[in-house]
Amino acid sequence: MTVKSKSILIKGASLFLLATTQTSFATTGYFSLAYGPKSTAMAGAVVAAPQDATISAVNPAGMAVIGERTDISLMLFSPIREASLDPRSIGGNFEVKQKSSRDFFVIPNGGISSKINDKLSWGLSVYGNGGMNTTYSRNLYDETFAVLREGPNAASVAEGTTTGTANTGELMIDMGQAVFAPTLSYKLTENHSIGISALLGVQYFKAKGLGNFQSFTTPGSTDLTDTGYDFSYGAGVRVGWLGKIHPKVTLGLAGASPIYMTEFHKYSDLFAEQGGFDIPANLTAGIAFRPVSALLMSFDYQRIFYGSVNSISNNGPAVGPSIPAGQSFLGKNNGLGFGWQDINVYRLGLKYQYNSNWSVSAGYSWNDRPFEPDQLLFNIISPAVNTKHATFGISYSPDKSSEWNFAYQHAFKETMSTSQTAFGVPGSVSMYQNAIEIGYSWKF
Repeated sequence: MTVKSKSILIKGASLFLLATTQTSFATTGYFSLAYGPKSTAMAGAVVAAPQDATISAVNPAGMAVIGERTDISLMLFSPIREASLDPRSIGGNFEVKQKSSRDFFVIPNGGISSKINDKLSWGLSVYGNGGMNTTYSRNLYDETFAVLREGPNAASVAEGTTTGTANTGELMIDMGQAVFAPTLSYKLTENHSIGISALLGVQYFKAKGLGNFQSFTTPGSTDLTDTGYDFSYGAGVRVGWLGKIHPKVTLGLAGASPIYMTEFHKYSDLFAEQGGFDIPANLTAGIAFRPVSALLMSFDYQRIFYGSVNSISNNGPAVGPSIPAGQSFLGKNNGLGFGWQDINVYRLGLKYQYNSNWSVSAGYSWNDRPFEPDQLLFNIISPAVNTKHATFGISYSPDKSSEWNFAYQHAFKETMSTSQTAFGVPGSVSMYQNAIEIGYSWKF
């Protein structure tokens, strides 16, 4: 293959990702709650209870037990998010408040699994790992800074006034991640299997309206904002184990390395490490219990290591705004970030097989918030404040070779407020989410 052909192939794959994986805010930080409708219906509690061929997104050992099948699904995801900054506390005469304008996104997932022999299986899971999107037609940073700049004359600033700083205007970010996970799974015994997946990541990013933070970059920097879409690529690995330790009890354990991504060169003055944005490592453990043959109960614990990625975990501006101790200019190795921490995620799932054709599922998930109120200023564009989610689903199998799956998830509305953002004025972010997902499965 020629260099030109490879370039066309890579760009084509990137554009396909951009067109189909319109991921908005996911739910556990920026990771998705679950992958595929059967997993979503159980709030993602499937590390010890594999449901379909998207299982490599959680535990590659599950490919050995799900049978030969192909699964595809589409989720219609609706996050409703709002943010505000209130310069009235320093003499302004209006609050800058805005609801993000994009409310619907489509997220595809899918997978295939097949046996090589009685012990060895292969598969491929393709899933939207997560992402974030906010689109504010009213630039909260720009209007608030216009009031701050006037000092004693703050009350004279009219609502809608901006600073005139370069690269301001509409405030938005758009980021999405997709992972392709080719998988091998091996049955050690009838009750125990192991698996390994290569994690091939693709992500895109775009930012607009961040010009008011130009003072936090080195002189002459041009790759902070308004430079269009950029793409990044990388690889990692996930390994897993699945073990039936009792006729009614199964355990699961899986861990993923970071997916080491190439830099966003167009945003080398925004993200730490000259545009670095690796996908964090994560670890999941779980138990599945069948008190009776028709009822499955599962519980998962997950740890997501957001704190290991500098561009995510480094602290944002301190009150002033100024660069806090231990941090540096945007884009530097220790440059300003979003102040995110590692989080714990807990999931409960239930599935009841009513008869050979119908089953119903439900789930509940809760997790830590990834950032504290003192980090709210930068997180206006990434308001990951949701911690509680409820799910429900129905599956219908008209015959032994096909299955329809439906799932619904709701993230309860939550608000984070602070009396003093880094701008020195009060601020808040809030969000709630709804999603429906429909999938179809072929069983070989």
